Amino acid sequence: MSVQSVKPPPEEIAEGAVRAEDDVADRWVAASSADRDQAEGEPIQQREFDGLAWTFRSRFERVLAMVPAAVWLDPGGQGWQRVKQNSERTVWRARLDGVNYYLKYYASGGLMEALKRRVRGSACRLEWQSGVYALEAGIAAVRPVACTERVTCDGLVCSLLITEAVEPAHPLDEFWQTLQGDEDETRRCRDARHLIDLLAEMIARAHQAGFEHRDMHAANILVRPVAPRQYETVFVDLQSARLGAPLSDRAVVRNLAQLNQWFRRHSSSSDRLRFLRRYVRWRNEYEQAFEHGRPLDMSFEQLVAALLGQARRHADRLWSKRDRRAGRNSRYFRRVRIGGGWRGMVFVCSKRRLPESRASEMVLEPGWWLEQLRDPLRWFAPDAGRACKLSHSASVTRCVLPAGEKNLPAIVKRPLARSWRRRVRQLLPPSRAMRGWRIGNALLHRDIAAARPLAVLERRAGPLVLDSLLLTEAIPGAADLDAHLRSEFERCSPAEWLRHKRRLAELLANHLRQLFERGFDHRDCKAQNILVVSEPEPKLIWIDMDGLRCVGHVPLGRRRRALARLHVSLLDIPGLSRGDRVRFLKRYLVRFGSDPREWRAVWRALEGGVAKKLQVLERRRAWKREHYGRE
Repeated sequence: MSVQSVKPPPEEIAEGAVRAEDDVADRWVAASSADRDQAEGEPIQQREFDGLAWTFRSRFERVLAMVPAAVWLDPGGQGWQRVKQNSERTVWRARLDGVNYYLKYYASGGLMEALKRRVRGSACRLEWQSGVYALEAGIAAVRPVACTERVTCDGLVCSLLITEAVEPAHPLDEFWQTLQGDEDETRRCRDARHLIDLLAEMIARAHQAGFEHRDMHAANILVRPVAPRQYETVFVDLQSARLGAPLSDRAVVRNLAQLNQWFRRHSSSSDRLRFLRRYVRWRNEYEQAFEHGRPLDMSFEQLVAALLGQARRHADRLWSKRDRRAGRNSRYFRRVRIGGGWRGMVFVCSKRRLPESRASEMVLEPGWWLEQLRDPLRWFAPDAGRACKLSHSASVTRCVLPAGEKNLPAIVKRPLARSWRRRVRQLLPPSRAMRGWRIGNALLHRDIAAARPLAVLERRAGPLVLDSLLLTEAIPGAADLDAHLRSEFERCSPAEWLRHKRRLAELLANHLRQLFERGFDHRDCKAQNILVVSEPEPKLIWIDMDGLRCVGHVPLGRRRRALARLHVSLLDIPGLSRGDRVRFLKRYLVRFGSDPREWRAVWRALEGGVAKKLQVLERRRAWKREHYGRE
C-alpha cells in the first residue's frame, strides 16, 4: 500500500472536508484536465544519477538529479516516515523539493524470489510497468515517478520504486465503514451511491483497457476527497496486475469476486447489485474506447450467478489459507515448547479488533507465553479452587493471565477419557484440544463470532498424545443463552420481554444459518454452548468447540438434528411459547427464493427429531445418575 492508513472522523467524511498535511492536495485538486493529459503523454527516460541507473518520467528528472545516491540508501536517516513494513516491502513517505512522495523498497528475497524475477521480472519493475500502463490508459492509479534496481538499504539489496503521493487518501474498507457510520440516512445513502458509481466506472474502464488488478481487495483501492461530497478512487499495489490483453468473462468474474470478498460482509445486497449494474453500464460505455474492449458474453442474471459461485470459491481458498496459518509461525501465531514434553501453539495478535475480545487489542509475545505456561497443570491442582466444570469427559477451570495493566481472563479445558476406548483414541493426534484450537480459529476466520482460542498444548511421547490443554478467552459479563433468558424473563416487564426475545430469536436464526452456510456441522447445538453479550449491543458467541466440525457442506438431515437439539435445550425456558419457536423457524428458513410455507413441513419433521432426542437425553441422564449419582 502506498499511503498511510489513517481512518478519518465521520464528520470529515460526511462533509468532504479532509485537508492534506501540506499543499500537495491543493495542487492536485487545482490541476486542470489539460495538465493531466500532458502528464499521461510524457516520455519515459533512462539515465544514471550519482551511480544509480534510473528509469523515470521526464518531468521528474530534476528531482532525481538533486538527490545524492546516499540519501536513497538510508531513508531512516533522513527523518522520513515509515508507513509500512513486512518481509517483502518497506514503504517510506518522503518530502523532496517541497513535494511528498512514497518510496517502496522491495527486498531481494531468497531462491524462490530469484526464480520469479528470472521468469516474470522483479516486483518493482512489474509495478513500474503497471503504473505507466495505467497512466497512459487514463486509469485512476498511483502514478509512478521512477525506479531503480540494486539499492543497498539496511544491509539488504533492494529495488526502489518512487510514486507520487495521493493525499489525503484513505483505504476503501476504512472509508466505506466510516460512511456507514453516518447517522444521517439520506446523506449516507447518497454518499454510498456516489462511491459505488466511482468504483464501477474505474474498474470497468480498467477492464476494457486490458488492465486486471489481480489483488483487488478493498485495502488496495484508495478514496481521496477532492471537494465537498466529491471523491476519487485510485488503484495501489499494482505489481500483480495483468496488462495489455482483453479480459475474458472468467477473468472478469474472478476479479470482481476478489473485491466482493470484503463487501459481502460489510454491505447490503442492494449495494452490491447496484455496483454490478453500474459496472455493466460503464463497460458498454468504454467498449469502443479501447483496443482491448469487448462485451460480456453473459446476461446480468448470469453474471450475478457466476459471481456468487466464484465468490464462494475465492472465500474457501482464502479461509483455507488462514486456517493453515494458525498451525505455523506467523505474525499472528507462534509455536512454543516448554518443559516436560509440552508443546503447542499460542495466539500473538489479531488483524482485526473485536469489541467483545480484549485479546484482539493486545500483542502477546512468545516470551510472555512461556512464562504463563511454565507449569500448565497448576490450574488443575486441588488447591486451585477455580474449577467450573468437572465431568467424565473434561475438566474446565478459570484463570487470569496478567498482561501489564490489563488482565486477560481465560477458560482452561483439559479433555479426559471416560473409557479405555477413548483413552486409546486420544493417544492419536490430533488431540481434542488441538481440534478445538483449529475449529475456534476457523470460525473466527469465517467471521463467525466465537470465543478466541489463546493457546493449545499437547504433552507427547513421540507421536502419542499423553495430555492436552486448550485456553480460550473468557468474555466478561457474558452468560450462556439458557441463563440469559431465565434472568431476563425475571427482570423484564412483559413488553420488554416480548421485544427482547424476538430480537434474540432473530439473532439466533441468523447465527445458526451462518454457521451452516460456512460449512460447520454442530453435533452439540444447545443453548448452553452459546454465549450472549449484551453490551454494546446484543451478540451471540459460540463456545465449546468439541461438537463442531468443518465439513464444507452440511446435509439437510444434520441441520435438522442440530435444530432439534437446540429446540430441546430451550424447552423448559419460562416465557418461550410455541409461537416464539415457530417465529424463530420462519426466520431461520428465510432466504432468497424460499417458499414462505416451507416451515410447516420442517416443523413436522422437527417434532419427530425432538421426540427422539428427548428419549436419548433421558437415557443419558439415567446413565449419569447410575455412574455419578447426578445428572
